[in-house]
Amino acid sequence: MRDLLREVLLLQPAWSRQNTPAMQKRGRLVRHEIAAWLRERLPDVAETSGRIDDWAVEARDGTGLKNEIPWARVYSASRSASATTGWYVVYLFGASGDRVYLSLMQGTTRWENGEFHPRPAVELRRRAQWAREALSPFLQGRGELVERISLGARKSKLGPAYEAGTVVAFDYRVDGLPGEEVLTADLRFLVSVLGKLYQLAENAIDLPGEMAPEVLDALVTAEQAAGRSRRGQGLRLTAAERAAIERQAVAVASRHLTADGFVVADVGATRSYDLDARRGEQRLFVEVKGTTSAWGGDSEIILTKNEVDLHEHVYPNNMLVVVSRITLDRTTTPVTASGGELHVVHPWRVLRPNLTPMTFRYVVGNERDGGSASLARRQQPCHGERAAGSPDLPILPEAWR
Repeated sequence: MRDLLREVLLLQPAWSRQNTPAMQKRGRLVRHEIAAWLRERLPDVAETSGRIDDWAVEARDGTGLKNEIPWARVYSASRSASATTGWYVVYLFGASGDRVYLSLMQGTTRWENGEFHPRPAVELRRRAQWAREALSPFLQGRGELVERISLGARKSKLGPAYEAGTVVAFDYRVDGLPGEEVLTADLRFLVSVLGKLYQLAENAIDLPGEMAPEVLDALVTAEQAAGRSRRGQGLRLTAAERAAIERQAVAVASRHLTADGFVVADVGATRSYDLDARRGEQRLFVEVKGTTSAWGGDSEIILTKNEVDLHEHVYPNNMLVVVSRITLDRTTTPVTASGGELHVVHPWRVLRPNLTPMTFRYVVGNERDGGSASLARRQQPCHGERAAGSPDLPILPEAWR
């Protein structure tokens, strides 16, 4: 492996977007030989990964135009379906050929409203810092690890993103590449840390840049109800934890309204809103949402159809109260919640474009033609264009494939 890494590094100064002879050789080294070396070691590194059983290898140097920073990664197929998402261990080759990093890093995009969007560098750095702090017990004693990498990219926008997204890395200089034994041991160690990171991320309720846990849990539950479940994706919060967060949010909202002169009644158990607030002739229908996450301009809440219908009907005599950054103490029995930051929207107009459907109820066999749809109708695409040369098959969006 040391010779393979050196050969790639020596070709880096000759980088070109075109498929020159040098880039053809680099591609063979990265996509075939280095990838093969990693695959040979998967059974060994998997021994340190606990319950994860879907380790895979992927290597890329650019499809068509060649990348300035080629890479080869080890990842869980269910937890990092592509190099743009999730966490993984990856070899990253410096643009000038002076070094290669074995980096524990993250994908640089997130899924929002049906599309992938680049994560801002500041968000990548916050997520990397979160991971370093969460993994600190497992990183002790490895003083050779670095927290910052420098790929020296001249043209690529991905270079800075890789740098911002790195948690920790081994820094191998071209003139001091370690031997096979050290390279294998370092890979084994970092993949074992990655296994711990997967578990921490799956259970985290404060991971920067991720959906609030209650929103993600609602999505997971909806998919499970529809017969779809993501491997490795479980619920972030238990029923007791959700109840504790809800109680704390209602308590904070009630204190706020009481201090403002309202008489407040908690009606959440029987009505499609949480608090009935009255002050003289004024009456407010108050929706309360609680979350352990920070609150920002792109934060989301979960609403039922009845809640949406009610607040559309009673506007402007309504209010939305979101209590963010609630602290959840899982060390107590029962679990307790405290604190929180108040965010008030009054009056609250529910904007239909801001609503995203999560599941649908569908009555099968109730079409206009009296029951069963014809074969021709069932073959019509439900979304997207038809595939060329195949009139019955739609071209699916990338996220559906």
